[in-house]
Amino acid sequence: MKAKQANRPQPISRRESKVFSGRTPDRTIKFIKRPALFFAGFASIAIAAALFSAYPKWHKQETENWVYSYVTDHFPGKGVENLQRLAVIIYRESSKIRLEQASDGHKFDKAALLLGVIQTESEFNRKARSPVGARGFMQLMPATAALLKGRRLSAEEIIDAETNITLGVRYLNEMIREMGSVEKALLAYNAGPGAVRRWGGVPAYFDHVVQAHDKFLSYRSEGRNARLVLAQLAE
Repeated sequence: MKAKQANRPQPISRRESKVFSGRTPDRTIKFIKRPALFFAGFASIAIAAALFSAYPKWHKQETENWVYSYVTDHFPGKGVENLQRLAVIIYRESSKIRLEQASDGHKFDKAALLLGVIQTESEFNRKARSPVGARGFMQLMPATAALLKGRRLSAEEIIDAETNITLGVRYLNEMIREMGSVEKALLAYNAGPGAVRRWGGVPAYFDHVVQAHDKFLSYRSEGRNARLVLAQLAE
């Protein structure tokens, strides 16, 4: 009888049963006691996601405003309605400039670069016409515009702001792809890729575009600083 009793399984204590069941009561209790941390973390993630998604729209509007202000201040006398439309077009088309294909593309801001080209080519005069027949904001030759568009354009079409800038950016991208650098692409835009290969183009043209590019960035930076100062004075 004693041998049979010795072989009987012994009852498991309460503490041991908790270990075998895999329960972790301490962690569960801590989580329940601090739900605020969970919700705070969730809220911060939601806010960050909202700000991240809103940034492109904010950046677009800010850039359009700076373009509008810059042209208004430096080239007064333009129609307000036309300038607002122009700012929208410049921002939209500048985002299509393929600086990543240029070895020196990291040196330039897309919107500032496009502004520099337009300022150098036409000083924001939609009806500008060169002695050789280049037309519009970006001084497109009719033959070049027809090649880019796939058909011949009328005199009014070629000086339309949207058409002229869209085709001008398309041609600039072709020059960037072909020449491999922004500097050479700008010289080729002005004098043609053949001229750049033969004798280097007109370096002064590149210098003028860069000066206008830097001038706009400086204007934008000074304007932002002025906003901060006014905000601090208002407090």
